[in-house]
Amino acid sequence: MSDFFVAGSWRNRDAIEEVLAALDAAGSSTYCFVRAGYSAAGAALAAPGGADAADLGSAAVQDVFEQDLQALRAAERFLLVLPAGQAAHIEAGIAYGLGTPCYAVGPVERSETLYRIFDRMFRDAGELQRWSASTRTDQPGG
Repeated sequence: MSDFFVAGSWRNRDAIEEVLAALDAAGSSTYCFVRAGYSAAGAALAAPGGADAADLGSAAVQDVFEQDLQALRAAERFLLVLPAGQAAHIEAGIAYGLGTPCYAVGPVERSETLYRIFDRMFRDAGELQRWSASTRTDQPGG
């Protein structure tokens, strides 16, 4: 189980890495596709553009799907790093449907009414880090 399932886009990898570092510094555990320990075939799919022409019926796609979905179900919170692509937004919808608290971090390029699923939206990784550190229940006095 992780504190946060972190979703985003490979095109936004630098921001995702910044968010992961901020959560690490706050003492939060994370699961994210950029750090996930996929099989060799799964890792190829998880690389930038690797799944663009993938056969959705392949064993590798099924393995990545199942691993990510299991991690999503097990996470205490969901975090979307903006801007993000379609798959990450689908993951947000799954998390919301599961009743998982949902958060987002990063610039909002366009207002979306369905962003109301997010309990809180953070401007940047620093704001997220301060909030995450302040809400940790395993800290003395927390």
